Amino acid sequence: MARGGGAFSDEEIQLLRGLPAVANVTRNRITYADSFKQVCTIRYLTGESPTKIFREAGLPPDLIGYKRIERCVDRWKTSAIKSVTGSGNMSDSEIIAQLVNRYEHAFVMRRNLDSITNRTMEHIPVKAQGDDGIDVGTASIIIKQQARRIDELERANAELRGQIAATA
Repeated sequence: MARGGGAFSDEEIQLLRGLPAVANVTRNRITYADSFKQVCTIRYLTGESPTKIFREAGLPPDLIGYKRIERCVDRWKTSAIKSVTGSGNMSDSEIIAQLVNRYEHAFVMRRNLDSITNRTMEHIPVKAQGDDGIDVGTASIIIKQQARRIDELERANAELRGQIAATA
């Protein structure tokens, strides 16, 4: 381990890929899971140390780098505050409450989508393979991908509407 913010070794990449807080990692870059960013932002706005939050997620600062942690949290915090309509006139606690409500809604929606897409699909009529149809496993994968993409687009749409409302 070590280097704190430098390039990651193959072993470090494998370690990071196994963490729920990490969506993707390359030799020089980490992409964090949206859920981690959201939780991290809320915890930071309530006064917790970014280093502590990352450490508890299995992301030690001596591996990630203190500067990288600071930059990420600052970027996420700024983005989250801008996304809250009327945040210029709101207290920190009101901003946090709005973010928590938004993230809870997103969490519930994702959980509902996952429970729908994880059900067995035996009751859905699908042509047998070779009849120009698709098999049940392939259909399940396609539906999961589409549900996640719809969720992603709905979140992007909500964010853009918030930005439009903030400029109007």
